[in-house]
Amino acid sequence: MHRSTRRIRPSSLFMVTGVILLALASSIAFQGKVTAVQGVTRFAGATKSSPLALSGDDTLLAVANPDNNTVSLFDVGADRNQLLGSIDVGREPNGVAITPNGALIYVANTVDGTVSVLSVDRTAQPPAKVIATLAVGTEPYGIAMAPNGTKAYVTNSRSNSVSVIDTASNTVVKTIANLAPAVGAEPRGIAITNNGNESDTDETVYITHFYSFANQGKLDGEDDSKTGLVTKITTNNDSVSGQIVLKNMADTGFLATGDAINKLESKEKNRDGSLKPTFVTGAYPNQMQAIAVKNGFAYLPNVGASPNGPVRFNVNTQALVHILDTNTNVDTGLTINLHKAVASQPEGTRKLFLAIPWSIAFKTKEDVGYVVSAASNVVVRVHVDPATGAMSVDTNPLDNRVLDINVGRNPRGIVINNNDTRAYVMNYVSRDVTVIDITRFPEQIMATMRSAPLPAAGSPEELVLVGKELYNTAVGEFTDSIGNMSSEGWQSCAACHPFGLSDNVVWIFAAGPRRTISQHTDFAGGVMRALNWSGIFDEQQDFELNIRGVSGGKGLLFNVDGSALEETPKIGGLLIGDPPVLAFPNSQRKQLQSRTPSGGLVNSWDAIIAYIKTIRAPISPLGTSIDPEIQEGRQIFTSNNCQMCHGGPKWSNSVLAGPVFDAAAIKAGQIIAQLTNVSTFNPDDKNEVRANGKPPLGADGFVPPSLLSVFASSPYFHNGSAATLDEVMGDKFIAHRTAGTGGIDGLSSPEDRRKLVKFLISIDGTTPPVNP
Repeated sequence: MHRSTRRIRPSSLFMVTGVILLALASSIAFQGKVTAVQGVTRFAGATKSSPLALSGDDTLLAVANPDNNTVSLFDVGADRNQLLGSIDVGREPNGVAITPNGALIYVANTVDGTVSVLSVDRTAQPPAKVIATLAVGTEPYGIAMAPNGTKAYVTNSRSNSVSVIDTASNTVVKTIANLAPAVGAEPRGIAITNNGNESDTDETVYITHFYSFANQGKLDGEDDSKTGLVTKITTNNDSVSGQIVLKNMADTGFLATGDAINKLESKEKNRDGSLKPTFVTGAYPNQMQAIAVKNGFAYLPNVGASPNGPVRFNVNTQALVHILDTNTNVDTGLTINLHKAVASQPEGTRKLFLAIPWSIAFKTKEDVGYVVSAASNVVVRVHVDPATGAMSVDTNPLDNRVLDINVGRNPRGIVINNNDTRAYVMNYVSRDVTVIDITRFPEQIMATMRSAPLPAAGSPEELVLVGKELYNTAVGEFTDSIGNMSSEGWQSCAACHPFGLSDNVVWIFAAGPRRTISQHTDFAGGVMRALNWSGIFDEQQDFELNIRGVSGGKGLLFNVDGSALEETPKIGGLLIGDPPVLAFPNSQRKQLQSRTPSGGLVNSWDAIIAYIKTIRAPISPLGTSIDPEIQEGRQIFTSNNCQMCHGGPKWSNSVLAGPVFDAAAIKAGQIIAQLTNVSTFNPDDKNEVRANGKPPLGADGFVPPSLLSVFASSPYFHNGSAATLDEVMGDKFIAHRTAGTGGIDGLSSPEDRRKLVKFLISIDGTTPPVNP
């Protein structure tokens, strides 16, 4: 008899656990530490990259702890679920792989650009030690082991390459460079086929690229302006053997109230007078973090982008899974929108959408898989058709709700053992691992294992961790209400700002077409720049309007007297009302409080801002280069007075000391002194339109964007009108490149522009700024 899958949520923001062992674990006698694995030489199924990994005999679990710079090892044999110990590795470990026999562990250290090699001795303390540190590319992220354990593959996300490691000699034997077109390339997820033999030289490696690529002839801001790409590598000679273009989704299953780019609006209205959604929305795949192979098909969870306005939570980001045929190496066209399964639940059932599908894993012997929703803190069960690859979302037969399993905070990885009895989920923010009994239907949580210590009570680090939770959550649980960050778990801040950075999408917003700005550039020395391209916000708390208007959440800010959450129409950025008057500063409002891991209370917006101040700038592949042309490019930058707009600690001249209290400083809802007009606005461009179809802001100029790690933020300018930095410096934007020299073109030489671009690509957190 099937039992209900009602999810039981803890009242606090985090589950404060050490290692919590439940039901089955209490009935199993502890057998002592497991000795070395004998006889296991290969994995049973296809392999993939993940922040956690299992040995071939399913007894050893390794988990990466990015915020703690460690890897934790667990004895999970016979449901012992015992922490063996944690080992220091490099900075920000994000990927881990184990040889089938459990003897060696490989860890991708993103900040250090290295792979740590650990030799395992489960009877010792600590249970492993670093025996080698291998230099790979810039910001390695994913790492996956070949089925027989002879090679490991590492995606170097910022240098557009894959490193191949020979596990017998523990050396990098090859670097596969230039995986994809340089613009937008960011290799991330890995899946490796397994044909069942004893050779690792006849398999195929599939590499996802985190960001989508521009579709030639398409306009940024349209729902089909970009598409995803998967690179295929053959293990015979470890070279690129092809690329697979993903198909965009023509119909997401959700309707919009208009088509902003074509200046169309629904002609039908609801009973309350609001516009009735009648326009079909499409989506292109983006944020392709992971990939897994099953039955001759590869499955790619991703955040589908529908940028054409009007922007609203249920028509701008979608929870997609693309499906590739690994025999023909083409997209099957059977993409599924997981959100649609939730929307199709019977009327009256509780809806929790599956925001930011981040990882996926399958059972070996059954056509059943599990997709991780990083923002909704659940794992959803799916079925796949072995003949066609088609995926469907399973439901609970008792209430016809989507079968979701509540796990920890911000889950980012999942692995399943070979016996199809247990799934292990890595929860990034709560720093623990959820153990799921997948022999049951519905599945059942067995244990929660602490993988890394939480910050000290009341410490600045604890405040940052709460902010990280709020930034990444679509659930929005607080001390006294649910749903504040998003409506029914649809999306989170991270849906458009993965890792606090940019999704590189041009959205048709209320102010006009706007490429998402990475938030690692918001603060310099504690001082904030003007926010948004048009300087329409002067406080981080002004993004309350996005939480409510874009994500559909209830919000975090109270009314002026602090008695209740403020009504949305009474919250403004700079101005409010008609005629417009200065809005009450949102930074001075009472905030909804959040529970800390230690049980205390903190202001929610204070926590979010504390986290934003810690967002790391992407590391440039040229950041440590000694190429003399980079220094020449810096001199060209200075001689052309580029620092007039792009100088200072955050490579932008925009600085705000605090909220604006002078209405005369505001023009058309913009902080006018923060804008610089360098002729990058063309009102005749088709995508120069507001979400409501009206003329956009831009005639007065824009806030100069930061150049800190500018290489990672293509396309460029507010509306994506320059695909590359070469185009930014090209003749089309000559007024921009001569802005610092009074119109005198000191960059007419293509050679000088090439060197300048090389310097721009090299700028990251290690580059000394050029002062204005």
